[in-house]
Amino acid sequence: MSATDQGSITPDEAQQMAKNAAFSARLPRSVKAGFGVGQVAGQLFRDVPSLLLLFYLTNVMGIAPAIAGAAIFVPKVVFGVVFDLWIGLASDRLASRTPRPFPRRQWLLVGAAAAPFAMLGPFAVPDAATAFQVAWVFVTFSAYMAIYSTFSVPYLAQFSEMSADPVERTELMGWKHGFTGLGVLMSSSFAPMLVNRLGMDRAGHLETMAVLGLISMGCLLIAWRFAARIPDGARCAKPFLLKDLPRTFADRRFAVLCLSAVIMTVGAGISYAGFPFFVKYAMARPEPLHDIGVMSAIMAVAVMAGSPLWVMVAARIGKKPTYVLAAAGHGLVTLVWGQLGAVPIEVAYVLAALMAACNAGWGTIVLSLLADCIAHARDEHDENRAGTYSAIWSIIEKAGIALGGTLVVGAILSGWGFDAAAARAGIAQSAQAVAGTVVAYSVVPGVTKLVAALVIWLFVHEKAPALTAQVAHG
Repeated sequence: MSATDQGSITPDEAQQMAKNAAFSARLPRSVKAGFGVGQVAGQLFRDVPSLLLLFYLTNVMGIAPAIAGAAIFVPKVVFGVVFDLWIGLASDRLASRTPRPFPRRQWLLVGAAAAPFAMLGPFAVPDAATAFQVAWVFVTFSAYMAIYSTFSVPYLAQFSEMSADPVERTELMGWKHGFTGLGVLMSSSFAPMLVNRLGMDRAGHLETMAVLGLISMGCLLIAWRFAARIPDGARCAKPFLLKDLPRTFADRRFAVLCLSAVIMTVGAGISYAGFPFFVKYAMARPEPLHDIGVMSAIMAVAVMAGSPLWVMVAARIGKKPTYVLAAAGHGLVTLVWGQLGAVPIEVAYVLAALMAACNAGWGTIVLSLLADCIAHARDEHDENRAGTYSAIWSIIEKAGIALGGTLVVGAILSGWGFDAAAARAGIAQSAQAVAGTVVAYSVVPGVTKLVAALVIWLFVHEKAPALTAQVAHG
């Protein structure tokens, strides 16, 4: 550039050049870790109700399972869709304004302030008529889902806006998925153990929810604080509007990722809900909840340890092969475990670790592919679709897990003759019913993971990453 050209640069152009340079620079590790802590809150909000709320409403508050399930399912799926879409579109619109009065990080502050109340609400069921109790759960869990959307959608969207380097975006997702493991440890091991220690009554559940709400608030505040150190994106693209939603699936890359996510999340929901049945009946463990707590802790550690390793694998062989390898591995381990129900518990611990290590791989890479997809839409169409795409992704995760973990797993167990009355009375299940627990935990989820791997292998196209990775890390 000549001296004349340099002298003709306007202040706005100079500011934009400085933003471009900041956006292209690598983020400090402290920022990646600090922002990643927010995922712990997201995991707590996702998993704790799935694990504890239905059991609490039926066994502690005495609400019929079908009624309690409906009071949970409708807000989680129907209202969750509305809340996610609204927050996604609103965050895109606000993030695209210049100057930005309400950047994405501020949504984390809103979520942090509301998290303790959201956690307590659905469990603070009053001692009243059943109709009033059901209405209480319906209203408070709807508020819970609204608050969950408030921080979860903008949080995921911001990952795609943190770096212009696709390799670094994979690293960011590695940090995120590593903290997913910590969230799983908190939600699937710490939470039920704390309830057990404080007492399985209403007070014990409320005290546990208060603790989890404060932990969620703290994690979101940490993420909010570190998000202030993330540079603004290279430019402000125009926001994606409600009328533009039909065009989302015209983006072939996004449509393929969504298809794989639907398959994966429904299978994950079936597996998650079928796990206690498999451990109790197929593995014939006398204390299934204790064993699930131990295996969940092992899985959490494996996820945290495996995430950075898969990032390195992706830098060498590419994101698509890494996803296929991890998803197929997860599916195969799941299928094998179903055929080894009677093995010693130590073998089950090893299988749990292998399954979780593979989960870390496909979970990290699919989010990195999503971030690349958002960046591609911003570069090619000059549209900010981060919030909208993240909202649709969040809807798929919530609805898929809810569908698989309630309707589908219930249909599988019923279809194979599982007898709930016999289970309550402590009477052994039939051999066919036990086989149904294997189908629910192993066969169907294992096949879904293999199908998802095939979808990505056939329909995702990726440039060779070797040169990019070498330059980025050289």
